[in-house]
Amino acid sequence: MSDGGDGGYRALIGESAALVRVAHTALRGATAVLTDPAGGEAGVPAAEKALAELLTRIEEDAAGAPGGPAGVVAAVHVGCQVEALAGLAQRLLEAAWARQEREPFAEPLRAPLHGLADAALEAVARAADALGSGAPEDAADVLAHQQDVGERQRLLYDLLLGPERTDPVDATDLVLVSCCYQQCADRAAAVARHASQFSRPGA
Repeated sequence: MSDGGDGGYRALIGESAALVRVAHTALRGATAVLTDPAGGEAGVPAAEKALAELLTRIEEDAAGAPGGPAGVVAAVHVGCQVEALAGLAQRLLEAAWARQEREPFAEPLRAPLHGLADAALEAVARAADALGSGAPEDAADVLAHQQDVGERQRLLYDLLLGPERTDPVDATDLVLVSCCYQQCADRAAAVARHASQFSRPGA
């Protein structure tokens, strides 16, 4: 195989899965601040460290991807999704910093946000597993979490559109943050959807 041998290709898939896991770490750190105002501040340095590592590894991996169709397709496809996840982690970090100037979200809103974030981050973590295993059932699990994220986002919006008035700035922040999580799940699904293909480069 022109991709530097099966061993080199499998190493690329392993590194791609590792990048998704680093993205998950960055997202989890930013999320801690947004969903746990009392104890989540330690998540910021962890998120910043993971994000810096992620951006460095993306650049290094782009320069060293194996040649040949299988290596190029897998590296570029997963790389695009990981770059997008890095951007989403950065946006969530910025939101977390901005929220430090304000009171925490009200508990009735923070609870569904927490559920939405957990579902999205679980989708990202499972996408790394699906990429590593190539098992169709693992990919299907990610797609199920993507659907769960959409349902949880709808529940949050039901509250924002309900009779209880929400501060306009809080409502804006919640919608922006929820859209970030929805996009995280979409990127995770994009990785998982082709994981079985990437596990069979010679097929």
